[in-house]
Amino acid sequence: MNLNEIMGHGDFERELIEIRRTIHENPCVSEHEEETVKYLASKLDEYGIPYEIILDGCSIVATLEGGKPGPVVGVRGDIDALPIQEETGLPFASKNEGIMHACGHDAHATILLGTAKALASMKEELTGTVKFFFQPAEESIGGAERMIAAGCLENPHVDYVVGLHVSPLFKCGEIGVKYGKGYAASDMIDIRVKGKSSHGAHPDKGVDAIIIAANILSTIQTVISRRVAPEESAVVSFGKIVGGTVRNQIADTVTLNGIIRTLDPQQRVFVRESVKNIAESVASAMGGEAEFILMPSYGPLMNDDAVVEVVEQNAIEVLGKENVIREKNPNLGTEDFSYFALERPACFFHLGCYNEEMGERVDLHNSTFDIDERCLKIGVEMQVRNVLALLNREE
Repeated sequence: MNLNEIMGHGDFERELIEIRRTIHENPCVSEHEEETVKYLASKLDEYGIPYEIILDGCSIVATLEGGKPGPVVGVRGDIDALPIQEETGLPFASKNEGIMHACGHDAHATILLGTAKALASMKEELTGTVKFFFQPAEESIGGAERMIAAGCLENPHVDYVVGLHVSPLFKCGEIGVKYGKGYAASDMIDIRVKGKSSHGAHPDKGVDAIIIAANILSTIQTVISRRVAPEESAVVSFGKIVGGTVRNQIADTVTLNGIIRTLDPQQRVFVRESVKNIAESVASAMGGEAEFILMPSYGPLMNDDAVVEVVEQNAIEVLGKENVIREKNPNLGTEDFSYFALERPACFFHLGCYNEEMGERVDLHNSTFDIDERCLKIGVEMQVRNVLALLNREE
């Protein structure tokens, strides 16, 4: 069966919708995806696709060997839900209290499963091997990194990886592609300022940690405004400040909790070091101390331009050039597909999931988020075409 026959079969799209609704109705939060994995495994059994369940039952790596030797392409779909109470009113709304697929991972898992089924039907014609990564914990601890550590990119060695994310910023029937820098790196930071307490009536006898913290905050903003090039993007934000005990006492400690977002590894190191140096030097100049605590999170997502070009051309063939949008600016959010893109040439693209009949656009991570389910079939066709093109790509 060829791709056009698969995509043109009404039962195929109906099955995708049924799968998506089943997953949506039974969401599992990060690091507890066992029930979702059991369901996905049952479908892979039905399709006759071999797989291995890893990471304590929370992840699947399925492998489809083609009839002819060739490259190995990995396709990733994340499967975890969010701790959000659903308020969509859908007939297939979440049955699990306080848990919802509010980020579209139900669609991602469905598209990956549909891609696996479609490619299995043309197995003997495949020139190479396809690995399907049903990834857990994108919303928490970075399941991509853990899958890679467990060996998902080896045995056989994966040459390319492709992934997607549904996006309400684009209409159903549109695709967004981004060359180069795609998503930001994220670092959580704490700055603990230490001064000396005294009575508020005698500030000269103390070292005011609040004043030190205020100067640190204002000076750090010059890293972005004066030390990062205007054509680049970076963010240093502080969302929580804790300090002091009573109104008439000079505070001896203040803690600042914030994040750094940067778009490439060199910039990431530069901003980290700049913030640390400012905190320590400002505190020292004012008679106090500052401790900089770094808690690194996901790295920057860097798309490989050659793989993006493959995806873009496939999108033009499927949807027409007018419906393929080259995204100008990277997203300062994070995405743990970055771990795959760090290891292999990769492309992560956006699949439009909004239509005007749905009313006002609802962003991801919202309790009323939903998708136009017609995007499921488009996502499958895109991923199948991407796989076929990469398997047959000439270097």
